[in-house]
Amino acid sequence: MQKWWWKTRFTVRGVLFPLICIQFVRTLIFPNGLDVFLLFVLFLAYLGFLLDVY
Repeated sequence: MQKWWWKTRFTVRGVLFPLICIQFVRTLIFPNGLDVFLLFVLFLAYLGFLLDVY
């Protein structure tokens, strides 16, 4: 992988979890298809970081 990605991936991973929490609360308050889809995409991205896919 590229050298810049190895430096920034931990930052992206650290920012992604609070975004998932905020999006989860937003989905609970204002549920619509776009919010659910966005939460699912964020969850898959975070899962990829946890399993070292990225």
